[in-house]
Order: sequence, then C-alpha cells, then structure tokens
Amino acid sequence: MNQIVFSLALLITGLMVGVEFAVAAFANPVFARLPDDAFRAARGEASRVLGKVMPFWYGASLVMLVAATVVSVAAGSGGWLCGIAAALMAAVVLGTITMLVPINNRIAAWPATGELSRELATRWDRLHWLRVAVLATLFVLLVVAVT
Repeated sequence: MNQIVFSLALLITGLMVGVEFAVAAFANPVFARLPDDAFRAARGEASRVLGKVMPFWYGASLVMLVAATVVSVAAGSGGWLCGIAAALMAAVVLGTITMLVPINNRIAAWPATGELSRELATRWDRLHWLRVAVLATLFVLLVVAVT
C-alpha cells in the first residue's frame, strides 16, 4: 500500500511540476514573441484551458502529498520531508488562488480585440516562475522522502 501511495504521489506531482515548468520555460516565452492578436488568442486560450484543469491537478497533488505524509509517519521514515512538501503544496495552492488566479481570469477574459496587457502577462509569468521553483523544491523533497 505504501508503494502505491508513494508512486501516485510521485506520478501526479511530478507530471504537474513538469507541465508548469513547460508553461513557464517554453509556452509563454513563445507566446510572448507573437504579434498582439496572436498573443492575445494564445494566452487567453491557454489561460482558459489550464484554468479548468489545474485546480483538480493541484488538489490531487495536495491530497497525495498528505497521504504520503501519513503513510511515511506510520512507517516511521521520511514523514517530516513529506510533511514539508505537503505544507509547501498548501502554500502554493493558497498563493495560486490569491495571486495567480485573479490575473489568469483577467487574461482569459481578454476580448478578441481591445484590451491587451503584456505587462499583466509578464506579472503572471514572474509569479508563475516563483510557483515553479516552490513546486520543484517540494518535488525534490518528495523524491528524497520516498527513496
């Protein structure tokens, strides 16, 4: 049972970290080089799609990190590392809801023409890089805890 919980925690969290890194390192920089209309369409659509999917993924990651913590504590090893990873994930979720979601919603609502704020997108990108760094840290903690 322990191995199943650890494997699911690693799989769900690892894939999420990879997707978030890919968005930060590859997708958004490519979008930033597009002309205004294409930039607006690409960022808006990406914001809408990921805004629907990521809450479930973040929730699943948090649940699996808490489960890994409980299993680790019961097994007597690595519980504190999993606990720190779960606490970091909870902080990421809180920061995402309070800071990134409002910006994401504004980007997703950009009309086909008119309002366009590359500065707003840049602000989201900076906060997203901070989130990616915390996610990478918690994933490393999880990997160390379960090995």
